[in-house]
Amino acid sequence: MNKIVSHNIRTIREMKNLTRDFVAGELEMTYSGYGKIERGEIDITISKISRLADIFGISISDLLFFDVSYFFNNDAEEKIDDQLRIGSNSDIKTLRISRSRLMDFQDKKLKNRV
Repeated sequence: MNKIVSHNIRTIREMKNLTRDFVAGELEMTYSGYGKIERGEIDITISKISRLADIFGISISDLLFFDVSYFFNNDAEEKIDDQLRIGSNSDIKTLRISRSRLMDFQDKKLKNRV
């Protein structure tokens, strides 16, 4: 589980375009200490997970059970846009990323699996 959470943390940080230095500073940690979290070399406390979720602007469950396909589902985005045009009162937050950045992200992910 620790490796999955560490991978999620790194992925979300990169998607949010945040540097390791920035996140380490927000956590009041050293750069190298934060790097150990992203590499899964140390156990992360619930309080740090909670703080990371706050820094990233997501829920703890989104951090723990992150699914990149959720953020890039074009059909879901169109449905959300339709709901907003209709005047729905829902508080839906989407992460919009250019297609070229998505392709770079997916290529990088595939290379890491090999």
